[in-house]
Amino acid sequence: MARKAPCLSFLLSILVTIAMGQERPTKADSYYFFLKGTQLRAEGQLEEAEGAYLKAIQGSENPSYIYSTLAEVYFEMWRWDKSEKAAGKALSLNPENIPAHNILAKIYLARAASENKQEVRDRSAALRAKDEFLKIIALDPDNRDAYYSLGKITYSLSQFEESERYFSRYTELNPFSDTGYMNLGELKIELGKLTEAQKSLEKALSINSNNYKGYLLLGRAYELDSLHDQAASLYEEALKHFPQDILFLNRLGFSLYILRNYEKALVALNDVFQVDPSNAQAFLTKAKILHETGRDGDAEHTYRRLIEEDKSNLEARLEFAFFLEDKRDYEGAISEYEAVLGKDKNPPVERAFFYNFRLGILYERSGKFLEAENYLRKSIELNPKSGEALNYLGYMLVERGRNLEEAVELIKRALVMDSENGAYLDSLGWAYFRLKNYEKAEIYLKKAILKLEDDPVINDHLGDLYLMFNKKEKALAYWEKALKNNIEDKDRVKKKIERLLRE
Repeated sequence: MARKAPCLSFLLSILVTIAMGQERPTKADSYYFFLKGTQLRAEGQLEEAEGAYLKAIQGSENPSYIYSTLAEVYFEMWRWDKSEKAAGKALSLNPENIPAHNILAKIYLARAASENKQEVRDRSAALRAKDEFLKIIALDPDNRDAYYSLGKITYSLSQFEESERYFSRYTELNPFSDTGYMNLGELKIELGKLTEAQKSLEKALSINSNNYKGYLLLGRAYELDSLHDQAASLYEEALKHFPQDILFLNRLGFSLYILRNYEKALVALNDVFQVDPSNAQAFLTKAKILHETGRDGDAEHTYRRLIEEDKSNLEARLEFAFFLEDKRDYEGAISEYEAVLGKDKNPPVERAFFYNFRLGILYERSGKFLEAENYLRKSIELNPKSGEALNYLGYMLVERGRNLEEAVELIKRALVMDSENGAYLDSLGWAYFRLKNYEKAEIYLKKAILKLEDDPVINDHLGDLYLMFNKKEKALAYWEKALKNNIEDKDRVKKKIERLLRE
């Protein structure tokens, strides 16, 4: 019969009898108190464990490892300052003490953490944690945990390329970690490497088909890559593992909506309503389907119901604004955008720019040019490099015959952003036309037509220009092409053609 190993308490009793006969702490004392501290720590008696480890240090010839263990105990007690001092002492005795580096990194990470785990409160503390993990991999180049931690830290610091390297190395060292491949895939999405992201995330799911976040990330990668068929199939697979999951049902419904498979999309959305009858996201997708299928009354009712139930639902208001724009209800769309602008407190600059720019466009289309100008100027103030906003304001001023010199400068700034943009070239040509600088007008309008040969507005402008040059046949040809390509104000162009033919 095999003999049982002596239990820890029996070993401790032997060491006690040895220690009783010693006046000064010895190696045996140190070993005894270290084992006692380990037992007390395992039992959750951290204060008593601290005392035992302190006694163990007294009899140890090289107490570096005991100090690092004591640092871990202090960390568990949330006494981070004492933990940091103990770890520092361990490293002063042995700079290659990996557990001491590890506990220091944990302390710095704890100090850096915010309530939102995706954000960093103290960047300097996160960088100190990173430095400790780098020291660990210098000592142990195959330390998987250190590479994983480095990947997480650099991701939180938005150092995505570094993070990619660390997670790549982690998956090399641990090729069966679905979490490693999932994090690597998430990084590659951030870096815009969608094909590589898909491969990493597909690998994660092949290792663990129950990886919930893996399905969400892979679905996102497919959607960003406009692979909506694959996204829909993926969400159907996810629902086999997570039946009736609202998030996957919503994503499935939306993917099918994008694919114009409206009947099947509504089935998925109805499954959402079975679980959550008032699910706002499902109602938003349903409203879009109703609009796409010509049921605008039902769509509008759905949007208004959502907004009435939750006036702070900015997504519903924005979607309703898009719906109203599509119906050319500009006044209604303006009302929704202004409501969003009022409720979205301290939005990011990009979002504030979008609201102001859309309002500028809508007021212009409503014939309220002063309000349009104010919003467009605000949008340019928020994003001085927006070629769209610069060109829109410049062209509006040209059409209104106001501030033509300023309009030229605005459009030139737009062309700095995109020198080959046919619409911007047309705007500048038209501005010079209004300034009666017909030679420059011809230069830019001819450049514009080379970019957008069938654009009805550019053809109309060229017709007007060649009439000024008394080149009537060319003017007539361009106007007729404008009509052929469905210029919006057909009657105006027809009258010009008729007038020219009568002459």
